[in-house]
Amino acid sequence: MPKKKKQKPTTPEDRLLHILRHPLRKQLLRLYVQEGGMLSPKELSVFTKRHVSNVGYHVRVLVDYEAVEIVAEEKRRGSVEHFYEATGLVDEVPWGRAALGLGGDPA
Repeated sequence: MPKKKKQKPTTPEDRLLHILRHPLRKQLLRLYVQEGGMLSPKELSVFTKRHVSNVGYHVRVLVDYEAVEIVAEEKRRGSVEHFYEATGLVDEVPWGRAALGLGGDPA
């Protein structure tokens, strides 16, 4: 019998709650919101001291839940580095910034 695919949360509150359940995703989203600019998984791996493949996976989850979006790509040594920025998801949820430990007002 095939597995049922979990349905992705549709409301901003539910999407943010799903993200906050994982400590690394919460940390990555906080970094995106704090920095206010574009960051790559490679750069985030330096901040978090985690392997870039692990960070990249969790950034893709943030994209899937519409918390960050891709804004640029740069060729790097035969590969492509992707850069992302935070979307407005955190500010759509009244308690979003407080949940990330950033205070209540948008920057």
